[in-house]
Amino acid sequence: MTAVPKPFKIDVSVDTLAWVTDRVKTARIIPDIQHPQGQEWADGVPTTTMEELVEYWKTSYDWRKVEEHLNATFKMFTVDVTVEGQTINLHYVHHRSSRANAIPLLMPHGWPGNFLEVEKLLSLVDPEDPAQQAYHLIAPSIPGFVFSSSPQVPGFGIARIGTVYHKLMETLGYDQYLGQGGDFGSLILRSMALQYPTSCVGIHIHFVLSTPPSPFKHPLTILWLVLRWLTPDEKKRIGRMQWWQAGEQGYSKIQGTKPQTVSYGLLDSPIGMLAWIREKLQSLTDPNLPQWSNDDVITWTMLYILSGSAAHARIYKEAQRLKDEVFNKCIGSEVDVGASCFPYDVGFIPIWWARVSIGKSIVFWKVHHKGGHFPSVECPELLGPDILEFTKAIRSRNATKWDLLVKSGQSGNLYGKAPSAANL
Repeated sequence: MTAVPKPFKIDVSVDTLAWVTDRVKTARIIPDIQHPQGQEWADGVPTTTMEELVEYWKTSYDWRKVEEHLNATFKMFTVDVTVEGQTINLHYVHHRSSRANAIPLLMPHGWPGNFLEVEKLLSLVDPEDPAQQAYHLIAPSIPGFVFSSSPQVPGFGIARIGTVYHKLMETLGYDQYLGQGGDFGSLILRSMALQYPTSCVGIHIHFVLSTPPSPFKHPLTILWLVLRWLTPDEKKRIGRMQWWQAGEQGYSKIQGTKPQTVSYGLLDSPIGMLAWIREKLQSLTDPNLPQWSNDDVITWTMLYILSGSAAHARIYKEAQRLKDEVFNKCIGSEVDVGASCFPYDVGFIPIWWARVSIGKSIVFWKVHHKGGHFPSVECPELLGPDILEFTKAIRSRNATKWDLLVKSGQSGNLYGKAPSAANL
């Protein structure tokens, strides 16, 4: 029997909110040492930054106001999805367009992100311009993140999450669809394109990461890489990726080895989780763009606190199979691939490398000169048009694929393939 999606509203219990409030009010902010000017973030979040955030949380932050805004902004649902004997009660956003030619667009998030990343792109659903392409937007929460239930046994890695999302799209009536994402979201989409190429027919990513190509299969590409035949801009972007991997990935080593241990501290301490997330937002974003507001940082923190799960950390341990699940495979030519490269992101390879390690049919590639790891939040005015251009490239290349996408969009439904009268 196919599970039926159920409307979802955020309604944090009084007891939970009281516990969070008490923990924030009684928080102790330890002093930092004095760093040289320009090195204030060398050891993590500076005390002054934490004091400002905590004071704002104590005196100005209003979760109930945020909760009301989220419920008014997002059309949210949950549905049971069973994969290999485990049933996940999956939380997701689903906005259906009123346009007859709208196509399904799956937008998965990563860590430390969440479904809020799509807020500034909701205009893609029913754009003001009648000539602009429209989308049915679906943004699921990773199992164990935010309001999705958690896997109960090991082995729930990126490929299995991809299967959950594919089954979600099938449940909603979308037999063909496009995907867009960064961070783990990009890797989930790549896995889906590998596993379900006749359904996930195109993916656009903005976290362009891969292992070196095989010297036996692609000797010329590996020669270019070894000799560093790179432009100055490519060297700078790869240098940032190497900087990140060498000195900024301590969190992933901890989460990837002992996720349960670190989660006891993070889930029991709102301030601990706040610092854990705030530090990554600092190093992953473009410093020349408007910085994160206190409300945004605290709300992202709240969504992790409310999950009550170590899954946010455990995904790094499960991701240790990424080499076999994603990186050692190249998406076939039947799936179109697009990429947007932002200078302050921490995943970048040149297009000639991507053609032999990510996807054989790269139909869109754009290098931007501002933006970071969260472009839908930092610079949606760049990411939105890129999604449209990628979609246009697919439409111009393959009329049959396009027709299937449009028909898939028309067959979808908020309550699945067989909606009940009570839910309509």
